Amino acid sequence: MNKLEPTTNIITELGLRLDPREGGSYGEAEVRPETCLPATSVVRASVLATWADVITGLLAALVSPRIPLTADLEVQVQNRAEVGTTLAVEAEAVKMGRTLSLFEARFFDAESRRPVAFSYVSFVNSPDPAHVFAPGAASYPFPQRRLAIPLADRVQSRTLEPGTIEMPRLLDGLNATGAIQGGLVAFAAEQAALSLVDAPTYVDSLTIRYLRPFMAGPARAVATGAGGAVDVRLTDAGTGKLAAVATVRRSQ
Repeated sequence: MNKLEPTTNIITELGLRLDPREGGSYGEAEVRPETCLPATSVVRASVLATWADVITGLLAALVSPRIPLTADLEVQVQNRAEVGTTLAVEAEAVKMGRTLSLFEARFFDAESRRPVAFSYVSFVNSPDPAHVFAPGAASYPFPQRRLAIPLADRVQSRTLEPGTIEMPRLLDGLNATGAIQGGLVAFAAEQAALSLVDAPTYVDSLTIRYLRPFMAGPARAVATGAGGAVDVRLTDAGTGKLAAVATVRRSQ
């Protein structure tokens, strides 16, 4: 989940508008050029991952006062969504457990109802007793501003060499525990995979497993692999510890 502020916040700038409903949650967002894969008009899988993390994380927050931590996040793209498309997303719980809960989020074209992607997200409650929400903190404001520059520039990512990128820990890109927000970590994995090739590339699936929070930063993602499947290892460069692993499937 993301640390939500009423002013500037990278996550809310992505434009997701939420409408909580009984038994689940509903949201809408327009695909804009700033949220698209480089040199394409297709929305990033990591943006879908960020929206899925937000909408399911708010459902997870209803279960316990402890802050939910994303454990695993998966996005499978069924049909590519291009600039100008309004996406709808519906989320609901798959299984609620005492230690681990699983949610799903399904994206589709809001007008045609064509499926776009589905996502599964699992959460665990933070083991830190200090990680509890203040009253009213587990909510999501209506976006006050929209992303004005490409997401890669907004998060200040930089390519160190093909397959390796770094992304700083920005104060307006943190979750409720003060770590880099999980969707932005997914972006780092995606960006590292994309940096292996020069041609316009699509991401068909993205799976990330979170091992520990990125509390120091920057996040350093190193991608390896040939063909469609790419393996990414993400380290909190400030501590030198492996913090997440991801797989990215791409096509051209």
